[in-house]
Amino acid sequence: MTVPPILLNLARPRSVQDPLVAAERAVRDGVDGVGFADNPRLFPEPFLTAASVLAATDAALSGPCVMGLGLHHPSVVAQSCATLADRFPGRVLTVVARGESSLVNEGLPVPSQTTYQSLIAEFRARLDDLAPRTGPVLGAGSGPRTIEVNAQAVGGVLLDVGASTTVVERAVATARAARPDAACWLFLRGVVTADDEQAREAAAPILGSCASRLARSPQWYDIADDLVDRVAAVAAAHDYRKHGTADASAMQGSDERAHALIRDRFLLTGSADEIAARLRPLADLGVDGVVLAGATAGIEDRLAATVSAVRAGLASREMNR
Repeated sequence: MTVPPILLNLARPRSVQDPLVAAERAVRDGVDGVGFADNPRLFPEPFLTAASVLAATDAALSGPCVMGLGLHHPSVVAQSCATLADRFPGRVLTVVARGESSLVNEGLPVPSQTTYQSLIAEFRARLDDLAPRTGPVLGAGSGPRTIEVNAQAVGGVLLDVGASTTVVERAVATARAARPDAACWLFLRGVVTADDEQAREAAAPILGSCASRLARSPQWYDIADDLVDRVAAVAAAHDYRKHGTADASAMQGSDERAHALIRDRFLLTGSADEIAARLRPLADLGVDGVVLAGATAGIEDRLAATVSAVRAGLASREMNR
């Protein structure tokens, strides 16, 4: 049986976890590697942290997930990727994006789609010039245009589109229509939970950031017109200075209908069997890899069970015949 590699993206503030200790534990719990979020106000530097993990653990892959090209020059990011790959050939994961949360925290404007397209092309061209033996190189995308741009320019996409079967299928189809050989990885926010209260707690650190994706592309995510403003209000209340902690959602109010919709579209919770069942329709889409969101509350405590559930759900039916 063959299943895609599964990584954990570690996105906790410096004061919350030691990244090397967390990475060692994650590998013991069954992930194939770890990514590191880029946000200079919150998290350790991703390339340096990944280097320590690759040197000290058996992780198959590690690297930035994601590195914001709105904050870091594309040539510098490409050089860092190549330098790390020279030391750890084939083991470097590099995921790039605009980097909205980092830019918000620095008080800087978010690049337009047109500007981002230029940045991503410059990154890819410089990386091709350096020609390192990397691992996966992906651009993160949540809406149709960004998915298309990343598929075409980078050659791979980390699809940050939630857990709805319909939307994930739509996203994979969009990427491969833009470039048939595009690698498609899924960014999943999920954790095994025992009850509704645990499910709500799991969502607390990330509810607003999920809501922002729904609010930016409501038709793509099939959001009813009467709920768009309510979802947008949850997004607006997210405190990116505290991203990855429950305090990020402290000002989001109590619109339970909007909260429930966001959780349903973006989070995988419930028993291991329930999570596997939700993923099973995606098993034969040709998913190339999975990154689990480390900001989901409870993921580190229940990582082994969650990884097993995701593996069971994405095990290709073709492989089991």
